[in-house]
Amino acid sequence: MKNIFFTVALFFATYYTFSQCACCAGAGIGSTNGDYNNGILTLPKKTFVLEAYSDFRTIKNGDAPEGEEKLLTSMQINSIGMRYGITDKFTISALLPQVRLFTNNGSDNGNGDLILLGTYNFYQKNSFNFAIQGGFELPTGVQKESTFDNTTIIVGSGSYDPMIGILASKKWDKLTLNSNVLYKKTNPGFQNNYYGSLSTQSLTLSYRVKGETSICSIEKLDSKSNSNFGLNTNFGYYGEWLDKLTEDGMVDDNSGHYLGLANLGATISYKKWAIPVTFSQPVINKMNGTQNDFGYRFRIGIIRAF
Repeated sequence: MKNIFFTVALFFATYYTFSQCACCAGAGIGSTNGDYNNGILTLPKKTFVLEAYSDFRTIKNGDAPEGEEKLLTSMQINSIGMRYGITDKFTISALLPQVRLFTNNGSDNGNGDLILLGTYNFYQKNSFNFAIQGGFELPTGVQKESTFDNTTIIVGSGSYDPMIGILASKKWDKLTLNSNVLYKKTNPGFQNNYYGSLSTQSLTLSYRVKGETSICSIEKLDSKSNSNFGLNTNFGYYGEWLDKLTEDGMVDDNSGHYLGLANLGATISYKKWAIPVTFSQPVINKMNGTQNDFGYRFRIGIIRAF
């Protein structure tokens, strides 16, 4: 049986949680998403950020036969989140996704798992930053056996899952390089099923086309921008490994994958607002067993700093 398994809430959240900064005239979001980032890994002290995203992805179904579980044609993941700078070196964040899945026989929708994270930037020198990140995925998502029982997607895991990661960035005038690695240890959840541990990796290079360095600058956190308008472009790579799932005590050999995406994007910012746009195309679709490949991904967001 063709089987597509995808922990939607975490996959979306990992695009959000890394290397984040969204302030005046230089806003950006997670480097794993390929969006522009100005090189710092935490928000300035007492900076508060609200953000919303819409993420659309296609699935390559081809002529795959369908069983009781209906195959996906596409998915849309809308999300709201917040971040707050406790200190200049420590930022907390939260993200709640809402998932909508489309098949040839209708659609389903429901909330995904809530992500709570903390990021600590413990090394900063010569525009180089290194940080660690940790947190939990909380079981707020919809159970597959309820509204999502007729699809091949797992939205909520039903377990409390720890997450840990490392982040690094280097800035040269208008260029910024960001990289990170994250691991989530998935515990048994709904009906004692195991829905796959996950690891992500990313590398993104961004270029500041227009606009001065924002108040999120590494060098001058308290400086003011000389321009209200900013434009940044970026390209990069995002990789994701997902373990095989286990349901009813049996390992599903047609689940789990390694996915690699090439990202191309831009961020337009004005004062304390920013709009990041990213287009992603898979370059690696290594699926375990018999599964359909992922298609392209388009993502747009809106960010407001206070």
